[in-house]
Amino acid sequence: MIDGVSVRELDSSLDATGQSVALWNGEGLPGSLFRSSFRTVFPGIVEAWFSRERARERITCLEGTIKLVLCDRRDGSATSGEVMEIFLGEYRFREVIVPPGVLRGWKAVGGRNALIFQALEGEESAPQFFTLEEADVPYDWEIVMQ
Repeated sequence: MIDGVSVRELDSSLDATGQSVALWNGEGLPGSLFRSSFRTVFPGIVEAWFSRERARERITCLEGTIKLVLCDRRDGSATSGEVMEIFLGEYRFREVIVPPGVLRGWKAVGGRNALIFQALEGEESAPQFFTLEEADVPYDWEIVMQ
């Protein structure tokens, strides 16, 4: 696991009226959110590579499924160079907290759109975008890591 990344399983319940998912219920409550947004990603589309200098990203997939890939490119980190793959979505609700300086990308997997909720915590910083060549992440989006 990449140093500073946390993955939290979210409580959900299903009954005759529908499904409920508790994102923040006392546990995991963000301290200093400054932005939150929803994003739809079309099936098979990869959005990579992004990083934030001073903000933590809190990522949850509410509909569909995404493959979230992280790569630690922080100088001096104990896990520098490590790559991590996490699946999250409607079949396994999770919140992933990505620390500043860790590269991230995602891909909607399966045959439908993915709806991603993203909240930013800490100091506001614009996302940094890296091309495939600049990011130099040893990852093939078509292969499933074991």
